[in-house]
Amino acid sequence: MRYGALVFLELHTILKRGTTMKYILFSEAKIGGVLRRPVLITGITEALSRNGKPFLKITMKDGAGEQTATMFDMTEEKLASNKGIIKYCIADADMNVTEFQGGKSFIVNNISVCRDPKVSMSDFVKSPPIDTEVMYNEICAILKGLSGDSSGYTPLSELALQIINDKKKQYITSSAAIAMHHNILGGLIYHSYRMTKAAEAMCGVYNILDRELMICGAVLHDIGKIWEYDTTEVGDSSFTADGVLFGHLFIGAELVQKYADKMNCSPEKVRLLKHMIVSHHGKQEWGAAVTPATPEAMALHLIDCLDARMYNYEDAYQQVQQGEISEKRPIGLDNRVYHADMSK
Repeated sequence: MRYGALVFLELHTILKRGTTMKYILFSEAKIGGVLRRPVLITGITEALSRNGKPFLKITMKDGAGEQTATMFDMTEEKLASNKGIIKYCIADADMNVTEFQGGKSFIVNNISVCRDPKVSMSDFVKSPPIDTEVMYNEICAILKGLSGDSSGYTPLSELALQIINDKKKQYITSSAAIAMHHNILGGLIYHSYRMTKAAEAMCGVYNILDRELMICGAVLHDIGKIWEYDTTEVGDSSFTADGVLFGHLFIGAELVQKYADKMNCSPEKVRLLKHMIVSHHGKQEWGAAVTPATPEAMALHLIDCLDARMYNYEDAYQQVQQGEISEKRPIGLDNRVYHADMSK
């Protein structure tokens, strides 16, 4: 299923009563101002203040990002019974934008269920800038274009094609993370697609790399995340029991072997592909089962890091106006982000 009328980056228009209305994003809101807009409620947490009064932390999506706002003197029960606000409902929120610990803080003054039928959940779901079907078809075309072995074995690319064909629905909708990068609906295929394109480019520069291994590694390196995470229809993800017990590296390598056992693929290439999957985090302290021992494994690790970091910068750019610096150091990066103003 495809979500995202308003899904990516700076797209934040909503059709309202037959006209196109633009709403200010959380990232664009100014301290000292008021933000009024429809939002998608994705989380409600109740807590007590120092004086013992209840308040809520309400997590909201605006179509480009997510923000947690505070609502004082309110309980989750009262919010549901009096206001009709529950998780995954669309609400009209009226918020003050204040400063707290050097950053922006959002205080809910009033909130009510959005009654406008033209506003839907898809308006608030962030997803890739390229249609998932387009990415999937291009990945398949690249795999089909690989020459494979000349030794009589079934090409490794056929194994990769069979896997993503069998798991297509999950492959094109799953998130690639809970918080770090590509943590959106369709994040897994977006991450895999960009890495596949990067792998193709690397093979044109470094002759030592086996192109079939590089492409198949990029396509399948995170395939285990289909079982590691549960992804909701709005792109939120959470760990499964198998994700906690085994992790996506082990799950992915085990899946490759399961398919290889039914096909006449080169045992050596299967072994090398499995090594790429279990080592693509690069270091054991970063979650790798082992460190890369082949040029393909090292190259896969490097483009994995590259794509994750570029996504972090792209995401940060949506929260920072041109010519400004991010309020905090974004998750996954080692410094705050400066969004250059190239018009200067």
